[in-house]
Amino acid sequence: MKDLKEIFEKLKNDEKFRSAFKEDSVREELLKPLLDKLGFIDKGLDKNATLEILRSQTLQKPTITGSNSKIKELLTPDYTLYLNGEIHCVLDAKAPNQNIEKGSKNEAQVFYYAINDALRAPFYALCNGLEFKLFQVGHKKAILECGLEVLFDEDYHFDTLKYYLSTELKALSSTFIINQQNDEWYLSKKLPDPVSFPQKQAKARYFGCVAYFTRQSWDVVKNNINHFTTRGDVVLDPFGGSGVSAIEALMSGRQGIHTDLNPLSIFMTKALCAKISLSDLSYLSEEILKEFELLRSKNEKEAKKLLKDASYYPNAINEDFGEMASIEKQEKVLWIPKDELLAKGSDVNSVLKLFSPLQLAELALLRKLIFKHTSKTRDKQIWKKRKNLRLALLLAFYNTLSLINLTYHKTPNGGGNYFAFYYRYRLAPKPTFLDTAKTFERKVKRVIKGKSELEYSPEFYEAYLAPLSGVIKDFKSSFLEKRKEDLDRTNSLLEHFNGDKIFQADATKLKEIQNQSVDFIYTDPPYGAKIPYLDLSVMWNAWLDLDVDLSTREKECIEKGSLDKGREEYKSLMVASLKEMYRVLKYNRWLAFVFQHQDLQLWQILVEEAQKIGFEYVGSIRQSNGQTSFKKRQYSFTVLSGQLIMYFKKVKDPKHLTKAELGDDILGFVLNHIEALIVKNDGANLEEIYGSINIKALELGFLHTLAKEYMDLTPFINENFDYDETSEKYHIKKGQKLRGHDIPIEQRARYFILSYLRSAKRQHKSVSFDDICLECIPMMQNGVTPSKDMIRDILEKIAIKYDNDKWVLGDENATLFKPEELI
Repeated sequence: MKDLKEIFEKLKNDEKFRSAFKEDSVREELLKPLLDKLGFIDKGLDKNATLEILRSQTLQKPTITGSNSKIKELLTPDYTLYLNGEIHCVLDAKAPNQNIEKGSKNEAQVFYYAINDALRAPFYALCNGLEFKLFQVGHKKAILECGLEVLFDEDYHFDTLKYYLSTELKALSSTFIINQQNDEWYLSKKLPDPVSFPQKQAKARYFGCVAYFTRQSWDVVKNNINHFTTRGDVVLDPFGGSGVSAIEALMSGRQGIHTDLNPLSIFMTKALCAKISLSDLSYLSEEILKEFELLRSKNEKEAKKLLKDASYYPNAINEDFGEMASIEKQEKVLWIPKDELLAKGSDVNSVLKLFSPLQLAELALLRKLIFKHTSKTRDKQIWKKRKNLRLALLLAFYNTLSLINLTYHKTPNGGGNYFAFYYRYRLAPKPTFLDTAKTFERKVKRVIKGKSELEYSPEFYEAYLAPLSGVIKDFKSSFLEKRKEDLDRTNSLLEHFNGDKIFQADATKLKEIQNQSVDFIYTDPPYGAKIPYLDLSVMWNAWLDLDVDLSTREKECIEKGSLDKGREEYKSLMVASLKEMYRVLKYNRWLAFVFQHQDLQLWQILVEEAQKIGFEYVGSIRQSNGQTSFKKRQYSFTVLSGQLIMYFKKVKDPKHLTKAELGDDILGFVLNHIEALIVKNDGANLEEIYGSINIKALELGFLHTLAKEYMDLTPFINENFDYDETSEKYHIKKGQKLRGHDIPIEQRARYFILSYLRSAKRQHKSVSFDDICLECIPMMQNGVTPSKDMIRDILEKIAIKYDNDKWVLGDENATLFKPEELI
């Protein structure tokens, strides 16, 4: 049996073979090939070898077995791994039926091998033929755990294992390190450059893994977190949504805190982050689907018969989420969700009417089987493992719900839409009926793919599992309704781990978080009346048995919705949330506040209110969200293209934003601003011009006048600037001097030198240093000219010199002419 794939296939599917496959088979037929692949050779074969193994090294010193007793038997771990001549890891094989989890007898045995005086290995590992676990002495959790087969098939897990086994301990960054910076480091930060082309769908941990209405692009969030914080800093998102801010903080080695009013948001983020064995998830989902196929209804008639005695009763995900039903109750009565009322404007008035009888029966059965295969047990360690597996399975179930209902329909382009795309519970004129089992199977694979990104990250679980103290107060439940502590009198003395940092909270009353304890806030609050999140989450929350009462709805920061909140109420809730952000943020730290409201006057209101609270407004950047709409293409001063990210600092003596006194010279100001934008970015398209003017006009308080008097500036722009049809960008007119006074001299010089070299390149014309000076210096404004040294420095960065004094533009787009091709 030398074919590894055949061995793994039989270990998974052939119980007789698995029983006969003993410890020595795991050692010789599986671990030895793995060690060969890693590059280990037998000790003593090559004196220059870096990676060596010693088989069955006898431990002659007494070994503590865990009961405070010492034994003097000659113990022999299967493999001792050496790195540069020093003992680095103990590796032991176990039979496939043996438990190698942290806390098991087998894990304890190998741990005591590692700390034996004869070895003192910093790492130890166990393998039972199915799973491989690597531990670092002194750590509470495995630092690498995966299916053994994965180490042969997937580069990432293999590379991670090789990194740990071939890197000396002092060089490893496997512990959670906090890089403290002084206040000056934070205060010196400039606004970040926007992400030019956000890759919103590039990460499986979001796209296809968590169905939600809106989410920030992960790379935009990551860009901001990395810019304003350092390792170990605390990042908060009080409007957490689908969890992007907290997860990207953790992926970057920061401490991420996720809060939201919607219990669905808490479930999604906890379920995505919960650490599990991905092979266990795959195996368990297969077992559930096998049983599902045996029990599912064959038609609507059978489904109605099954549903006849079904009913709702409290049956929460686990004890933290609410009241759990007994196993006996779940076996006796088929659970279906509470028939919650839907918001006005829905095509039907309650949750159960969103499903056909067959859909309802199959989904109820699938949920029942998920609970059955992850049932609660008295063994706390086993229950903890099952709880996390249940969360992962329910994440796939929750994504399945989005497609198995009467709002889902196929679209002409081959995709499909459901109620979330229409922001209301709209029944499809012609619903598409997908197979529940196949849909769930696909969604499990999506969850595994998404969770794999967290598993593969060298930072995520180190940060997720790292303790956090002095920030989150000492309360027990993740949910507001179950939180009984008086938070005004509660301290934050305890350490909070993993899921403790994900909890339901009211952004207008963040009592759960200590004063001045957060290093950075990145948040995208709800805007306008378009998305009433709680109303649109009713179906999901009902199936997950997550309660949303009236008091929770009253706290939601939205306009309209089922409570028909007005603009003033919305504004007061937003201002209250800004006050709480100010309270929890440390001094000399930053707040990034995403603005996406269609009414740009609200921007000015929020800036003014933030300044009254004590924030210093620093500026805004226009960030593309990767989406295009008809409104965006109109290029008006009443509609935002993409989104604005507003930046505030919490400082002792904030400077206040002042409005400009422009008089009648608004067009002159606009002209100078476009000119500066073109020079800075080497050209600008219409979208960039309008977006930049929108921000500056907002900041200086003349947007209303601009929108009223100059609705369309395109003719004005065409008249004053040259348009390049190839790049679709505007440039300074040939021979036109710069009007503005505030463009840095180096930027001006660089722009004109680039323009001149491009023109020469198009004409296959050679230019000398003197040619460049004579052409570009007259274009400088008000007699302020660059020195020849400055021009030479610019040329050396953007051009190539040949024949002593000839210059050609550098390779911008891999189309550089050869010098011999020039005149």
